[in-house]
Amino acid sequence: MRHLAGRVLIAAALPVTLLAASPAHAQSSEPFAEPAAAAASWLAAQSDGTAWNQDPATTLDAVIGLQAARVGADQVRTALEWLNDSAVLDPYVNTDAAGGAGFNAGSAGKVMYVVATAGGDPTDFGGIKLAEQVAASQAANGTYGDGTALSTSWAVLGLSRTDTAAGETAAAGLAAVQCPDGGFSYSDVDGGDDCVSDADTTGLAIPALVSLGDPASASLESAVTWLEGAQAEDGGFDAGFGENANTTAVAAQAFLAAGRADAAERAVAFLLTLQFGCDGAAPGAFMYTNPEDADFGEATRLLATAQAIVPVSGQDLATLDASGSAADVPAVDCASADAGDATTAAGDDEESGSASWLPWAIIAAVVVIAALIVVFALRSRRNGGSGDAAAAPAAPKADDAASGESASDEAAGEEPGDDSGEGKDK
Repeated sequence: MRHLAGRVLIAAALPVTLLAASPAHAQSSEPFAEPAAAAASWLAAQSDGTAWNQDPATTLDAVIGLQAARVGADQVRTALEWLNDSAVLDPYVNTDAAGGAGFNAGSAGKVMYVVATAGGDPTDFGGIKLAEQVAASQAANGTYGDGTALSTSWAVLGLSRTDTAAGETAAAGLAAVQCPDGGFSYSDVDGGDDCVSDADTTGLAIPALVSLGDPASASLESAVTWLEGAQAEDGGFDAGFGENANTTAVAAQAFLAAGRADAAERAVAFLLTLQFGCDGAAPGAFMYTNPEDADFGEATRLLATAQAIVPVSGQDLATLDASGSAADVPAVDCASADAGDATTAAGDDEESGSASWLPWAIIAAVVVIAALIVVFALRSRRNGGSGDAAAAPAAPKADDAASGESASDEAAGEEPGDDSGEGKDK
């Protein structure tokens, strides 16, 4: 009887072990084979047909994203036709029209950059001599417009796509506003001891420095070093509100521009953790942060996605090339992907002998065998007490119990398992 009791205890413990070892059915979203294309598909769908949010700044970022992914050439053309209207462009470039401080060299430089990348003429757009006015806005110290690194960087990037690219004076201007630690500040104009570096501005200044070549090499090296020091262990960047897609995207493309492949790879890997999969709220889009802000999460996806596409596509602002862009934007076919996953899962189940219900069949078999052992033990004890040992049925062999014959097969047939299974405007 001691041996029988021991077997009963072992059998009773087996179902718990099998339950713990049974495969989990919770599934995480599979990454896209082409994450940039998936993001571009979502981004293109957010347009109202002419622009994004009827806002020049947002539209320019969206267009840069499509250009980086080399898709949506027709949509890019439509957006630039919308922007090529003084009623739309003037309030963005000439801020006097909006009660601002005058010509905005940074905004004008960004427009020049996008127009030239699309193959247009950046010297005369929307009735404005963009290149001429940007060049005229350069100060004695080499900076442009309001003298910040942000405005100067976009001016340099815009001019880099014209026949009159910025030169050594512009390199001296960025060096003049560079913080002592090597980074660049959003608003500082003298690079003094009170200069506070931030990853967004530094990430934009780096491709501008790359475009300036040798005259900016010293500034470039110290800027990249500072940016590498600001990167978190998981590859992300924090601009003061937690690690986010926008800042990380700008930093990632800066690393690509500077040839820092390892740092760029880590940043892109972090970005991909923020992309919605086919089972997400916005397949293909990027979250600003994870988790998203309850109030502003949905609104921040647009800019986060537009900026993330650039490095996820393997492009950077210094060398971004939109040549050969497809006219349209391929849609993300999540239905097909889901069907493929289901077919694969069914095939796997068939090949493995319906592995999803097998653990439960084994559990049922073990429970039945354990119950039989208990019954046989009780009958044996009762018969032994009455002296009628011959009337006791023979107990199953240990080998039979292990193989799960007969009773286990019947139990498996009765109980099949359940097989369900915006930060700064850059």
